[in-house]
Amino acid sequence: MYNNRYDIEGCRNTAREANIQYHPEFNDGYKKFKYFLESLVANGHAMTFYKFSDGEYLFQKGVSDGSTSKGRRDTNLGADVMDLSLFRDGIHKNDYYMVECYEQAHKEFQECFPDTQPIPAEYPYGLIANKWLFETFKGQIGIIGAKEKLELIQELLEYQEYRDYLGIDKFEDYISVPQKYACDDIEATDKMVKEQLQNATSKIFIEGIGHAKQALLWKMKEYHPAVYLSVGSGVCAVAGVQDCIGRPYFADWKNYRIKDYDYSKIDIWRDTGLEDIIWLEK
Repeated sequence: MYNNRYDIEGCRNTAREANIQYHPEFNDGYKKFKYFLESLVANGHAMTFYKFSDGEYLFQKGVSDGSTSKGRRDTNLGADVMDLSLFRDGIHKNDYYMVECYEQAHKEFQECFPDTQPIPAEYPYGLIANKWLFETFKGQIGIIGAKEKLELIQELLEYQEYRDYLGIDKFEDYISVPQKYACDDIEATDKMVKEQLQNATSKIFIEGIGHAKQALLWKMKEYHPAVYLSVGSGVCAVAGVQDCIGRPYFADWKNYRIKDYDYSKIDIWRDTGLEDIIWLEK
């Protein structure tokens, strides 16, 4: 159901939570959030914005279900048997926290962060979907995500049509992590991220590395001073594999894909409808 109480310009929200959103200062907060990001980047500040959702909640509780289950995207062990100490410690070391604006999400958030006032997680979704982030930080923005998706993004950006769609020619840095089971050897994943970030030049990064961020996001600004913004499935959108109907504010997003590309090597959480795909000829 589409609910326009909390419109963000240039995009629509048809996610199932759209009709239960509530935030008393959503629209004013959105404007302030954009200004805040611009100010942080312009002044060279290093900050992390951690995004919390039901998956993060289950991971912190050590419950194997969905994305936290054995053999899924993040772990081949399962959250119920992993040593979660680095993850549980790491989430409390970020600068700002974000969660979607509906009751159950806030209830789970407050259980984990009882003294923290969150920013709506819908903001970064919208800023990817309407491409404001790319327009505003062109020449300054990097991306952190699964290796295979970042390779796909680089191939997509070889096409002028896609460069025109995003409004950028390239990301300044591509910081990759393993697509599968990045949480199982978090020290090795940490080392991989550190080595790449130490050579980075971007002033702001969008990040989508799943549950590995719970242990690693807070460290990134130590490896390279920048703004680190968790956008979750926003990285999937840039890779052309977004669930446009189910993810907040991506209803009008177009998944650009390359004909004859081997998409079997891309971990797609939930595929979109064919009407959301624009095919590019190799």
